[in-house]
Amino acid sequence: MANKETLENVKIVQKSYDEAPYKSKTFYYTQPGRQQMVLKLLGFKTPNLETARVLEIGCSFGGNIIPFALENPKADVVGIDLSSVQIEEGNRIIESLGLENIRLIHQNVLEFDEKLGKFDYIICHGVFSWVNEEVQRGILNVIKNHLSENGSAILSYNTYPGWKNLEVARDVMLFRDEMLKNKGEQINEGNAVKYGRGAIEFLSQFSMLNEKIKAGITDITEKDDYYILHEYFEENNKPMYLYNFNKILLEHDLIHVVDSDLMKTFPNISNEIEEKLTTECGDDNIAKEQYYDFLLDRQFRVSVVTHKANKEKINISKDIRIVDLKEMNLRGKYEKNQDGFYLIESNEVKDEEVNLIFDILSENYPNTITIAELEKEVKERMKTETNNVYANAVYLMYGKLVEGYSNKLTIKKEEKIKLNPKYKNYLEYFITNPAPVIALASYEGTVNYDTINPIMLSIITLFDGTKTDKDIFNFSQSSESTISLFSTPINKRSTFNFVALLLTISVSSPVMIAIGILNFFAKRTPALS
Repeated sequence: MANKETLENVKIVQKSYDEAPYKSKTFYYTQPGRQQMVLKLLGFKTPNLETARVLEIGCSFGGNIIPFALENPKADVVGIDLSSVQIEEGNRIIESLGLENIRLIHQNVLEFDEKLGKFDYIICHGVFSWVNEEVQRGILNVIKNHLSENGSAILSYNTYPGWKNLEVARDVMLFRDEMLKNKGEQINEGNAVKYGRGAIEFLSQFSMLNEKIKAGITDITEKDDYYILHEYFEENNKPMYLYNFNKILLEHDLIHVVDSDLMKTFPNISNEIEEKLTTECGDDNIAKEQYYDFLLDRQFRVSVVTHKANKEKINISKDIRIVDLKEMNLRGKYEKNQDGFYLIESNEVKDEEVNLIFDILSENYPNTITIAELEKEVKERMKTETNNVYANAVYLMYGKLVEGYSNKLTIKKEEKIKLNPKYKNYLEYFITNPAPVIALASYEGTVNYDTINPIMLSIITLFDGTKTDKDIFNFSQSSESTISLFSTPINKRSTFNFVALLLTISVSSPVMIAIGILNFFAKRTPALS
């Protein structure tokens, strides 16, 4: 039974989220598919996604797990959250989508229902740093007792040393609100953020803080009110160092394996630094990562966690084994500049092999290609037996310059696309709701749209298996009033082909058609994995 202080704190948190709900987005780095991919890279095989049992602790309206449930109808997906307001609305959304493999439960993690059983993938995003120590240990107890033998979990949390800079922002906002309250000003959740923003703007303009800290503080003013409220004004906000985080995990027979953002575990740093850290830390991966955090001023982590007993099964090393790389699937679409070069961080790629890799990936897009297949193709085109394909593939994956998947993605072009009814229901939620509480996203969580043009989505629903892309294009052209609502006008082209366009941008599921059209008209490209 939780102590009295914790129970009171839980009530405060619940009230906070009931009164100011947090818009529910899909986060790529938390997804079961991402967990599976990064662990497969390290030689550890997690359960099949299609039939997986998935739990999210702190699920809000379910926006982070609904796309996964859509994509995997045989999976069993459960979300729990303190906020009854968010749970009730989330379940209404799920019912409207016609989903039977996902349910949201109003539940305190300290009172977790043991009957829910084991889960293959557990997600806890945006919770751990904002609860007290007893609740943190409650979360870890759930993971320890309810994660399947070869399962994995995600825990995101604010980290030091980077968050020490942001504590200045939190402190000045809390200070101003307290000062104004002492002067008789009525402070509530609504105006607390307003006054806090004012304090931040004042600090950004006049403070003598170093430029890096000032830049981080200034970025806060661009965030939504609900984000600022829950990120900076919650009673609990406890960043920690990675090594202390891992100590708590070990007490629960769990370990931090790797960051879901691989660059945080395997950063691109000089050989000199790497050699010094290897001498200092040996094979202690936690110590090495902690030094990385100090060097690079990390302020946030998404830890991939599993049972301590699995440690010996995992190659926790920067030296990825070729056998673990061969079947990794890569995908990417790249364009050359006017001088005929690909660009990486504004630098022209002069390496012949890397250019060839970009050529091959672009030719295969939107389909994936295994690294083994990529190596074979490079050998044939360069007419050489030796190459650096595996090393280059690792570099591109760590640098988020290529999309990586554990499974193959194959897109089949069809003359008349039929949108699966379950995806149609998903799109219609955004069409009929002017203020959706979940964000439109792919099942991989690569794209989130807060502002949605329902007309765009309505056009997508016309793909019912009876019309070609040309039919739908002609329909859209026939209505000037409809066309005028698009952010970018549709201009007729000699070979304007909706299907080609959508297949170029989408992934394996039809739901990505929506993302494809939105990206096209907004002149955006999907976020790289």
